[in-house]
Amino acid sequence: MSKRNYPYPEMSKEKKARLQDLWKHSRSSDGIDPEVASHLQRMGKVGGVGLEVVGNLNKDYLGGFMSPYSRDCKNADLVIVGQPLEKAAPMNASHKYGPKVLREFSKNAMGTIEPNPDGGWDIPFDTCRIIDYGNIDTYGRFDLSDEVSKIIQEYEKIVLDNDCVTFTWGGDHTISYAPINVLGRKFGPLSLIHFDAHYDLVTFADFNYPYHSGNQFTKNMAEGYLDPERMITMGIRGRMTALVGGHAKNFGVTTYTADQVFELGTDKIAERILEVVGDGPTYFTLDLDSLDATDNASNSAVEPFGLKSRQIWDIIRYLRKNGDIDLVGADVCEYAPYLDSTHRDAYIACGISWKLLCWLADCVAKRKGEKQKTEWPLAMGKASL
Repeated sequence: MSKRNYPYPEMSKEKKARLQDLWKHSRSSDGIDPEVASHLQRMGKVGGVGLEVVGNLNKDYLGGFMSPYSRDCKNADLVIVGQPLEKAAPMNASHKYGPKVLREFSKNAMGTIEPNPDGGWDIPFDTCRIIDYGNIDTYGRFDLSDEVSKIIQEYEKIVLDNDCVTFTWGGDHTISYAPINVLGRKFGPLSLIHFDAHYDLVTFADFNYPYHSGNQFTKNMAEGYLDPERMITMGIRGRMTALVGGHAKNFGVTTYTADQVFELGTDKIAERILEVVGDGPTYFTLDLDSLDATDNASNSAVEPFGLKSRQIWDIIRYLRKNGDIDLVGADVCEYAPYLDSTHRDAYIACGISWKLLCWLADCVAKRKGEKQKTEWPLAMGKASL
């Protein structure tokens, strides 16, 4: 490095005056995209007092991602649902508290806008009408079949009676059965994008119980609501791989191990997803055990040497930018909050959940041919931007 003389030359008077003027008079909303400005202005006027979208001290009355709590599905398009199931979790516990904790951490984010993969903005609350249905309470139903039956009835109200689609938090992976079943009845046989360390392709012949966290897909296949030839599973690894792998071949499911995902790279895997799912209605399910233990160790069956959360986002980003997938539902499951002492895993799970919510909202608007804004029946004021 050459010798330098300090102090460095002062700013010109003109430059310093301009910066002082900006400091005194400019606001963060000056000069921003008109679509963003419109949303911020709307959020600041909700209920006459506005909604807090940055700080986290006045959001307790709000649902996931700061959506309104409501069961008025007639005035909704996209419904957030919690399924507190864990009877089928094979090892670690506390999955039933997953929806509650993820809902809380989903609000611990500064804002309701994010750049989208196409270079514009994801503003889901200005794209479709989003509500948080809360958790489906199955307490007192000590048989898993009774729990799932109750949950199916609620999804029928949401999807079939009110023409909404769903984003679901779990709970163990049993939670995927009901939304796939009911959305499959509405849209026809679904394609499936599935991230998991395990195949989850147990059959009735393997284990003759009607519902659990290993047969949520095969049962829907047998019922005609999920097309195995339009299903792709990524992240497979671990010591259970040899046990159920034959079912993937028999049913015709496309699978990739975690090692293969790394070897092929994000773009090639994303292209393969586009080829497999085709142009049919598509569901997305993320079992958090698909992630490496360095990205999520708060789940039912931790498996080292898995995928990275950044890979999942890069794949979603590629699919949205380069494909035309019609996403009709999604879930994030197998979060066990009692194992998450630093909340790292909650933040990662909520980050991916937000990306999926934005994608779902965009697909809702495209199917309807118009955008509709979320309305909040209750607002308690704002203190920040």
